[in-house]
Amino acid sequence: MIKLTRRTLLVGTSALVAAGTLSFRALAASRTYHALLVACTEYPALPQRNWLIGPKNDAGLVHEYLLKNVPDPVRFAPENVTLLAKDVPGAKGLPTHAAIKAALADLATKVQRDDFVYLHLSGHGAQQPERVKGDETDGLDEIFLPVDIEKWINRDAGVPNALVDNEIGDALDAIRNKGAFVWAVFDCCHSGTATRAVEVDDELERKVEFADLVGGDEAARAATVKAYEDTVASASRGLDENGARKHAFNLTPTGGEPITKGKLVAFYAAQTVETTPEMPLPKGTADAPRFGLFTFTILSKLAENPNVTYRQLGQAVLQQYSADSRTRPTPLFEGELDARVFGTDKTDAVMQWPIVVKDGEATIGAGLLHRLTPGSKLAILPSALSSLSDAVGYVEVQSAKNLESRVKPVEFEKKPALKLADIPANAYARVAEIAVDYRLTVARPAATKGLEKEAELVNSVLDELATAKETGFNIELVDPGKSAELRFAVMRENAIAGAGKDASDKPALWFLPASGDVTLKDGSKPAADHYPSR
Repeated sequence: MIKLTRRTLLVGTSALVAAGTLSFRALAASRTYHALLVACTEYPALPQRNWLIGPKNDAGLVHEYLLKNVPDPVRFAPENVTLLAKDVPGAKGLPTHAAIKAALADLATKVQRDDFVYLHLSGHGAQQPERVKGDETDGLDEIFLPVDIEKWINRDAGVPNALVDNEIGDALDAIRNKGAFVWAVFDCCHSGTATRAVEVDDELERKVEFADLVGGDEAARAATVKAYEDTVASASRGLDENGARKHAFNLTPTGGEPITKGKLVAFYAAQTVETTPEMPLPKGTADAPRFGLFTFTILSKLAENPNVTYRQLGQAVLQQYSADSRTRPTPLFEGELDARVFGTDKTDAVMQWPIVVKDGEATIGAGLLHRLTPGSKLAILPSALSSLSDAVGYVEVQSAKNLESRVKPVEFEKKPALKLADIPANAYARVAEIAVDYRLTVARPAATKGLEKEAELVNSVLDELATAKETGFNIELVDPGKSAELRFAVMRENAIAGAGKDASDKPALWFLPASGDVTLKDGSKPAADHYPSR
């Protein structure tokens, strides 16, 4: 475990009352914040293999963040947050087509100018042949699937009870026409394929094949699926009429509109030709619940620094995907991206939280999403505006959940450990030192038929590297398919889908990203063009 000090980065953060801060605080205090959270997990009309787990956890996490963790002066009152989900505390009903449309209509009725609306949709997306000819450049409607969808029977009706992109766009326009600002997050995907060299046990794609949505007799189903496949084959997939990447829903971004119309920001988990996964998160945490990768990454980056613009938040998400060696999906962001998240002005951030002492324990409202892990140190400050030099002591994180940590006073920086009773009332804990684990989690190669000896050789070398301290390697080995940051695969190049006639048939060692994806595009090659001997 290596300690990364943040002290020098926090110098001067007591100067919080700047002009931009005052502007944002005044606006935030005068507006009403609304939210609609939709989580679709179980689909009675679909095979159970298409059911999801993560959306309800997404909704629970976002719900908790909005009610307890958004930075002052932003405040989402419980009565202004509508949660539609199954088996999630605080839910007001199931996320059916009617319930979602009614909740959106209710927002359009009660919002006022300069109010803020946050919309979060987690679940399955899909595509269907457009119901109105010429309505879509690729001939396909993007749809979000409420839990009460039914099987497709005819083109005019489409997938019954699906939310079509135009419906969502119209509903958001009705809210924006009242002058409210809308931030919409879509953690779903609509199409796409990927080639994996190794299977990943804990990742599930949020995608439904069109064939699973089609009803009727066998002949009618076959004809409908064939028509859909023909449309896909002839379309410019993922591109609009100008050749630019196409967004998943037909929303109208801010720009060239009446000045009275509220602004819009939209975050999409994937392009229309990609899938997006859910998985246990945070990685490396025992018994971690399953979340949508997109939702969890947004919340973690926002928790680390809530005072950023939407553009900066989107960039942070992309950077995290890159750091995790993810080549897909490629999230998209559009709209008023240079506005501050939950507002309009940008301010400096300070990572600090009130210390709550209750029943013989001290806790703070921050955790794993804020990069706080056991061993992290925080200064105990008399007030939110105190400087680090005013620290009366320090606490250390003992255990951390996503949005809460249990802390304990410790001796640090020549200051003795305080008793809990001596922590000042209304004290704040500000980050002084974050514990960072630089260990790399590596998944062993699976034994491929005919290449068992080669896989055994790789595993023996990995065992040596993991145990030899003098090498400088700091790796944790896990079984094939388990959660990992790097994956090894032993296979022949000509066994990969899309390999050319000149592809080698020699055993080779491949380094793969966390997703296990493999591609021969852009000249990608194995780590070794032949298998090394010892």
